Amino acid sequence: MTPWGAGRTTRPSALVRRIALVQTVLLTAASGVPAQSLACTFVETVESFTPGSSAGHGQDRMPGIVLGPPRGGGPTEGALDVLSLGSDGEVVLGFGAAEICDAPGIDFVVFENAFAAGDPTGAVFVEVGIVAVSSDGINYTTFPYDAETLSGLAGRTSVLSHPDNGIDACDPAVSGGDGFDLAAVGLDRVRFVRITDPGASIADPGNRVPPGVSGGFDLDAVAVLHPCNAVAGTPTPTATATATADITLPTPTPTLVVATPTVPPTPSHAPGDADGDGEVTPDDANRAVLEIFDGDGDAATASGGGSIVSFPGVDANQDGSITASDLVAILRRIAGGASCRGRCE
Repeated sequence: MTPWGAGRTTRPSALVRRIALVQTVLLTAASGVPAQSLACTFVETVESFTPGSSAGHGQDRMPGIVLGPPRGGGPTEGALDVLSLGSDGEVVLGFGAAEICDAPGIDFVVFENAFAAGDPTGAVFVEVGIVAVSSDGINYTTFPYDAETLSGLAGRTSVLSHPDNGIDACDPAVSGGDGFDLAAVGLDRVRFVRITDPGASIADPGNRVPPGVSGGFDLDAVAVLHPCNAVAGTPTPTATATATADITLPTPTPTLVVATPTVPPTPSHAPGDADGDGEVTPDDANRAVLEIFDGDGDAATASGGGSIVSFPGVDANQDGSITASDLVAILRRIAGGASCRGRCE
């Protein structure tokens, strides 16, 4: 079973972030420099979702409801833009072309919708979640926690950040939510975050203040404060989501602002020379990435259309289609030297 949202276009902001991440990975591979830190990012995919009892809220808006930044309601109001896991429910989240890397301080923040009853000093309505992380999607390491004090669990702190209030979701000093440091579990980097509602094994204050039935942990978002380039070859797990219906998301048209290339009098047709300047360089890898996402299809004959104008050399492996395999072919040509002039073998 494929992850929630697989094969579907996410919101333009997520697509643009993904293109930027791919470009960073390509340039890193071409230059041979170590992986570098990336900008703060958010959930890109829901790898699996297994709802528990009393779940239901937010499922009709999956996976978009947990993608992107949090939409907090402040210290005394629980936001409704959340996915309720239900008692004993579980969700596994992925981050596209990035991993979470250990760096000084908090590495990622989990946002729920805890809120204080009455005023900020009142009793807090809490529904906690157990947080675990994994590099391969199979073997998970759980963050230590205390079932009595709730220390180490997600869902204890109100969410203050919202796209409309200017509070930075990537600054844990002001964003709210609960922070986690990979150093606490002795890991350098991970690809997946799993959140599990503990059910009856941990008594949620949310079940008692005010009295009522808890819908379980309510996931708003996860912010990765220390993302880094994904290590090539790390396997992606087979998702085990339990879904009641297929989710159809709108297909937005991303807006990419790219300068129109200057066409030389006699453009190069050398394989890998995507911009027609007679050389095969990391600029051609960038052009190939943009060509794949510019909306004119994968056919090499259409490379001059869409929002990006590319030259025949963008079909680096000369198979008639513009795909990720052409990026690999371009990188191999770049690896043969600082740049290739004319036809690169």
